[in-house]
Amino acid sequence: YSKLRSFIISDIFDFVLTFAGVYTMDTIIAPALTRFIENVYIYDMKIWDALEQSFGEDLHALKQAPVMLAFADIRVGPNNTRERVVDSRVLAYSNLLDGRPWGLDIFRCLNAKCGAPSYNIIFHRSGKQYYGNHWLKSKIRYTCLQCRITEKAISTPTWIFPARSQNFGRVWYRWPLTAEQLRDIG
Repeated sequence: YSKLRSFIISDIFDFVLTFAGVYTMDTIIAPALTRFIENVYIYDMKIWDALEQSFGEDLHALKQAPVMLAFADIRVGPNNTRERVVDSRVLAYSNLLDGRPWGLDIFRCLNAKCGAPSYNIIFHRSGKQYYGNHWLKSKIRYTCLQCRITEKAISTPTWIFPARSQNFGRVWYRWPLTAEQLRDIG
């Protein structure tokens, strides 16, 4: 990751896009990737906005793999000063059935003696369900198949944000995760 980010910091590239999943299928990702490039270079959209528009609206592509984007942006400060800022984020699809709560396939059992990976955990919604722009307020519960513990009413971590998308389930978070953030997800 640090090498990819160094390309942005040293101004070699404006952005680097990678897929965070185990595998990707070209035929599913190619249309969203084409729209992303088109949005950046033809329609002159900001890089992050272009990613949210192209991949955020394509459920099939985002189900394949989360997308990590390291990119440079220009922020205008006081007195019209311009500053080049480098950021890196992951756009993901939150899917409890696939073991990816909040798009995190790196979630682990919160039992310190267990730590089972998300593919050994069954996730469900818990308590009151929220919809629309507030869907991230919904809590989850899970049962670990390895240690048989059930955790209830787990809130969305504060560092996960809803994507600007017409579609439910899209989230983004900054990358890489800090040690504290990793503790939040096991």
